Amino acid sequence: MKATPVVFDGCFGWLHPADGLRGVVLCGPYGYEELCAHRAWKTFAERLAAAGLPTLRFDFPGSGDSAGDDSEPDRVRAWLDGIKAAVRRLREDTGVTELVLVGFRMGGLLATAAALELAEEGQGVDRLVLLSPITSGRKAVRELQTLSTMVLRPTCNPEPPERASWLNVIGMPLTPETALALGGLDPCDRPAVPAPRILIADRPEARAAVRLAARWRTLGAMAEPMGLGGMIELTQQPQRARAAAVFEPVLAWIAAAPVAAGATPPPDRPAGLMTATAVERPVFFGTAPELFGIYCTPVLAGPAGGRPAILFLNSGATHHVGSGRATVVQARRLAARGHASLRIDAAGIGDSPDRPGAPDNLLYNREVVADVRAALDWLERQGHERIVVIGLCAGGTPALHAGMGDDRVVGQIALNPGRFELGGGTAVTELMRTVAHRSAREYLREALKPARLRASFRNRARLMGLTGRLAARFLRRALIRTGLTRHALRMFRRLSAEGRRVLVVYGSDDMTLAEFYLHLGEGGRALDGLPGIEVVYLDHSDHSVTVWEARDRLDRLIDRHLAAIDCPAQAGTNSACLGGWELGLPPGLPPGLPSGERVG
Repeated sequence: MKATPVVFDGCFGWLHPADGLRGVVLCGPYGYEELCAHRAWKTFAERLAAAGLPTLRFDFPGSGDSAGDDSEPDRVRAWLDGIKAAVRRLREDTGVTELVLVGFRMGGLLATAAALELAEEGQGVDRLVLLSPITSGRKAVRELQTLSTMVLRPTCNPEPPERASWLNVIGMPLTPETALALGGLDPCDRPAVPAPRILIADRPEARAAVRLAARWRTLGAMAEPMGLGGMIELTQQPQRARAAAVFEPVLAWIAAAPVAAGATPPPDRPAGLMTATAVERPVFFGTAPELFGIYCTPVLAGPAGGRPAILFLNSGATHHVGSGRATVVQARRLAARGHASLRIDAAGIGDSPDRPGAPDNLLYNREVVADVRAALDWLERQGHERIVVIGLCAGGTPALHAGMGDDRVVGQIALNPGRFELGGGTAVTELMRTVAHRSAREYLREALKPARLRASFRNRARLMGLTGRLAARFLRRALIRTGLTRHALRMFRRLSAEGRRVLVVYGSDDMTLAEFYLHLGEGGRALDGLPGIEVVYLDHSDHSVTVWEARDRLDRLIDRHLAAIDCPAQAGTNSACLGGWELGLPPGLPPGLPSGERVG
């Protein structure tokens, strides 16, 4: 049976129906770890349902597609209440008589605390499964603090006072209040058991699982540890669906013992979500396969054909919420300015099904353009005649290609595109291993480091692979330099000739700049003078624009670009018309930035 989008208590989720009366609620990791594990987590839910267990997975309040924001107060309370609401929803919708609560990483900490509260309320769960759990709030805060060091600190403009004390956890905010409340969460030290039966799966060498299981056994629970490798790796970069095989022993434990049939099919009801600025609903579009997206419309919606609608593409293999939840935040921000939007998952990414005959999580795949066309068709059927396509990194490339020959696309915004050609697709792991957008000189310098060189000579296959990759790089570079392949310049010339307005934004120190300069010259000089094509460099920004201050500057660039599309005659004025709205541009952002201008 097909999974059904659901909304409850402001949380967005997916109900995977099945016949069994043993249900499962999945509490995933937090923030960046959830982005990485999302595809495998979805597949785990599907396999649980295939085993006869109705399964509900969901986004915590303030994260993913759920309502709210993690900068709001009482986050820990909201997360725990979200878990309890998910348990109630699964019981109400399916009639399950047994409940298994599964928590992964920080989701394990929160699931344990929620299970204890449910037990105190007489609604306890039957089984608790903890996957590589963070076992105390203090440890969770320390890990989030460590992750926050991966984000650049702005040096050109300080963060606004209200954000100065927050931690930027790869785009997600951790306020002092939330850190304090989370740090005080210690459910594993409580003198009570969260469930009668407990499984703690962790790395084989981890001893915390053994100690925790022993402690809960002394309190009367049937608790057992399980050595299981590969779970931490799931949270380090976006994973393919097949990575869910890591959870097979856990699935076997959950499904052990006969499961009675008799669960009811979930009721057919709309899954809309209203926020302060927008109304959102899950949609399906295209055929073979049918793809998934979230349609976001302004609360006070005017005529659909008025202001341009926005089509957000995947940022690499990250699902439709975007890096640091940027796409969700951007969609709701633009809804307040009167723009509808659709944020989608291409086939094989996020919540969309695989492309027939192809592996998932492929980047720079030419087939994505067909997915974009299907999304454009869907938006057109909703009455949107003009559409702006936005993509980051590997999403920037199909955003540019989609505009060629399609008059519905009136503008494109490409953020740090790593390549300009589309082919048969590249897996995330391969792209990370070869660092394809790094310049050949940098790649060679890295490969010839003594330690790497010695390792390569000890491994013949590795040496041959290195030689082949370097040869391919130099051949490709030679073809571009000699003009035998100038597809990037031809593409921009065509977009300009067709009247598209294109904004290309690069971080001023981004690793993708080497590719941009290779195709279009230092500073993108080959684009100088092309009408409608603008290149802007964003100082002090990371690749995924998770630095909030850089994101604020990007917001202003996007607003100016949309204003120019809405009122091209006024694009050079400091107060641009936005479909009847007034956009007051800050004095630090000139309205007519020339190609190659630096914003910082």
